[in-house]
Amino acid sequence: MGETLHIHLHDGLRARAEAGEVAIVTAIRAALPGWRLVFHPDTEAERARAAGRGYGLFHMQEPTSPRILCLRRTYTPPFWRIERTNERWRFDVAEAAFDPEGIPPDDARRFAARLRAKWLGKRQIGQDGFLLMPLQGRLSEHRSFQSMSPLAMIRITLDADSRPLVATLHPKEVYSPADRQALDRIAEGNPRFTLSGRLTDDLLARCDGVVTQNSSVALTGFAAGKPAVLFAGIDFHHPVGSVPRDGLRAAFAHRPPADFAPYLWWFFRRHAIDAGAADAVAQVALRLRQHGWPVEGP
Repeated sequence: MGETLHIHLHDGLRARAEAGEVAIVTAIRAALPGWRLVFHPDTEAERARAAGRGYGLFHMQEPTSPRILCLRRTYTPPFWRIERTNERWRFDVAEAAFDPEGIPPDDARRFAARLRAKWLGKRQIGQDGFLLMPLQGRLSEHRSFQSMSPLAMIRITLDADSRPLVATLHPKEVYSPADRQALDRIAEGNPRFTLSGRLTDDLLARCDGVVTQNSSVALTGFAAGKPAVLFAGIDFHHPVGSVPRDGLRAAFAHRPPADFAPYLWWFFRRHAIDAGAADAVAQVALRLRQHGWPVEGP
């Protein structure tokens, strides 16, 4: 009798997966012939029981045993990762060295152009002389994967670069009155800092570059040729300045590549699973074997 794979998904995604409507789960099922797939609610109680069940997949949750892996979308469909952790800055790709060897340049440029159209539509790309800072949450806290708190990042950036700094708030975050007041004080004390209510993508198309902890807005900017400085660990740090990796001065002095297309190809095509590809099943099988699971070819 084959093995059993226990998959933990939130209600909506679980219903679609059980109905065969989630491409990555369909590919996982096909990559494990003879295995039984059992779906569980994505609750703390169910995940606590998972360690004793054997092989498992958590969706965007930290695995609780060596035989449980994390399933997480790679920023944009149809790309996914299967990792030993839910922390993007500890993903295998984060620790890999970017190698452009063998990347087909024309294919990479077309791929980057498709991403740019998908992410930014028909927005005109240019440089209007300001830096964009997409803020995330918990502005006063310095978390373990960050080089400093977001509020400190704002002050450091204003000291490190003389250009105007335009910040945006994350639409899904809830900001405390204290954090809002701190942003107001920074704006009152420095006329180069603005908190904008404009769409982040509109600002991204016109900024000179992005400064952020680890917002995916920076990755979107790669498709538009925008350099970045990152203040926190993340899996797409390779082509831009990173304060945790390089130190503050070197991160701001980092020279970005002339063309981000090879990196985008490497990041998505070589280090993620394309659930819409003809060989998606083979990609899943290979990834599970890399994690030591007893999975046969292809």
